[in-house]
Amino acid sequence: MLATNNGSFPWKGAGVAADGAVLDRITREVIEAQTRAGLDLVTDGLVRRQDPVSHVAGRLEGVTLGDARGGFPGSGATYRMPIVASEVAWRRPILNEDYLFAREGSPRPVKPVLVGPYTLARVSEDRAYSDPMALAMGLAIALNLELKALQAAGAAWLQIDEPAILQAKQDFPVFTRLWEVLGRGVTATLCLHLEGADITGLYPGIARLKRLGCLSLDCVAGKANLSLLGSATLPGTLKIGLGLVDGHSPRVETPGEILGTLRSSEGLPPPDNILLGTASDLGALPPEVAFAKLESLARARDLA
Repeated sequence: MLATNNGSFPWKGAGVAADGAVLDRITREVIEAQTRAGLDLVTDGLVRRQDPVSHVAGRLEGVTLGDARGGFPGSGATYRMPIVASEVAWRRPILNEDYLFAREGSPRPVKPVLVGPYTLARVSEDRAYSDPMALAMGLAIALNLELKALQAAGAAWLQIDEPAILQAKQDFPVFTRLWEVLGRGVTATLCLHLEGADITGLYPGIARLKRLGCLSLDCVAGKANLSLLGSATLPGTLKIGLGLVDGHSPRVETPGEILGTLRSSEGLPPPDNILLGTASDLGALPPEVAFAKLESLARARDLA
C-alpha cells in the first residue's frame, strides 16, 4: 500500500509572483514536506503553475491563452481558457525540465501531473477544428508525445486528470478512443485521476481502459465510489487510488478514520494495489493543514 499526493502542495507565498530561483527553492521545500509527511509518491507541488491548464496547454503550438474564468471541472478552480486558433502540435518537451529538477532533489519518486485531452478540449475555445472530437484527438496526439518525453526522462508514474468526463458520462465511448491514443507507446504507469463526482455509469468499463495502470478516485465528493468497486471484478494488475482526504476542508482526517473507511469498504483490491491519496487539490489550504492531511494518509498506510 502506498500513500501519495495527487496535486499541488500550498506554500506560504502563494499568489505572489516569484522568479525561477524562488520557485526552485519552493519546489525543494514542498517535496521535503511531502517526504517528511511519509508519502511514497510525491508531486513537485505544481508550484510553477498558475492554474490547472496554462502551464501545458499554453505551450502547445496552435494554442494561446485567453481570459481567466472560473468553474474548472471537478474543482471549480479559476483558469485561463485555451484558445485553439490552428492545428494543435507538440514541438518540444514541456514538463521535462520541471520533472528533472524535482526528481534530482527528491528521495521519493516524483509523479508528473497534467490535464488530459478530453478535459482540455471541453474547457477550450475551438476556432480551428469545428468538431469537439477532432480537437480532443489532436490534443491526445500532442499529449502522447509529452508523456513519451516524460517517460524518456525517467518518469515511472504519469498522472492524467480528466474530471470533465464525470460531467458528460455519455461521452465515454469517445473518451476510450482518446485514452487509447494518449497511451500509445507509454509503458510508465498511467494513472487516471477523477475528481468531483463518482463513476456511476462509467464503472466497470473505465477500470478496463487499455494501458491504464492506476484508477484514482475522489472518495469524498464521490463517496459512492467505495461501494461501486465491489460491484465488479477489477483487473488483477490495476492499482486503485482512493482519495480519502478533502482538499476543500481544513478539518484534518485522522488515521483511524481513514483506516475505518478502508476496513468498512468491500471489494477493494489487495493492499499492494491500493494507493491512499488526496481526493482534491490541497493548494488552497494552509501548509500546516495540508501537511497534517498527508501525514494522516501515511500513518493510515502504516496501520493498514
